[in-house]
Amino acid sequence: MSEISKKKVLLHVCCAPCSASAVKMLNVEYEISFYWYNPNIYNEQEYKNRKGSAIRYAKELNISFREEEDFLYNYKNWKNKSLEQCRLCYTFRLEKTVIFAKQNNFDFFTTSLLSSPYQKHDLIKQIANDLADKYKINFLYCDFRPGFYEVKNLLKQKGYYMQKYCACNKSYREMFDNK
Repeated sequence: MSEISKKKVLLHVCCAPCSASAVKMLNVEYEISFYWYNPNIYNEQEYKNRKGSAIRYAKELNISFREEEDFLYNYKNWKNKSLEQCRLCYTFRLEKTVIFAKQNNFDFFTTSLLSSPYQKHDLIKQIANDLADKYKINFLYCDFRPGFYEVKNLLKQKGYYMQKYCACNKSYREMFDNK
């Protein structure tokens, strides 16, 4: 498939490790642009580490990096301890992605959140499908989990930042509780 005929996909990226397996699966058929919108990341240094790593990875692959400047972490927005917190977090970020994709004439949107075996895969898929229907844009569903550890380890060997928790303050605290 030639570069000219490739469909454009906006890939919401949460970090470099999760984006790697998505890129591996999509890169052959699609023209990928990374989209960074992650105000859920606790704390500011963690936010900078993840974003810097995602930018570095995009540059390495010569992939366009689009972003919303978004370090607005507000503990009140992310303090719920239930599944509802995850639903709100996914919806908040994916809705912004969908709107950006629609406004910028992308053929599809998807998310690197579908790469992580630690995320709530079915919930992400449901939310993305609902948003696709609401905004009349195509959601490109792929299970990016196969190969996650392989590409994650490759990035680790290259010195990419590897986070230790999902993103929010709740997952940050859980990281210490589980040790």
